[in-house]
Amino acid sequence: MNVDDVVAEKIAAARARAEAAKRRRAALAAARQRGLAHRHAQKLRNLEASRHREASQPAQEGPVDDDVVIEVTTEEFHDAVRTSLARLGLTYAELEDQARRRDFTSAQAQVLWVSIGGTVTTELLEENQ
Repeated sequence: MNVDDVVAEKIAAARARAEAAKRRRAALAAARQRGLAHRHAQKLRNLEASRHREASQPAQEGPVDDDVVIEVTTEEFHDAVRTSLARLGLTYAELEDQARRRDFTSAQAQVLWVSIGGTVTTELLEENQ
């Protein structure tokens, strides 16, 4: 066996591996397409079924559970703000500074700012501390 035969065998083995990998990728792609088609078909069936359910149900009158409005007093609001700030270990001024710099120390701090930013009366916040 000479060097050319060894090189030819290695080239043939590499081609066989590449061809096997190509067949494997094609089989996986076909399975993925079948799965996506099944998923989309099921989604369309679910949408159609929900439309039929909605059409067959009489319209509700009066308030729906999603329409609940909770009213809080100014004092209750500021107590909740103080509690949230304490939980985060921040003052309102620190949270306001983070918002100004758009660099929050945590996702919770950003969520709190989105919820309360600009609505707090700092005098009332400091008054009951």
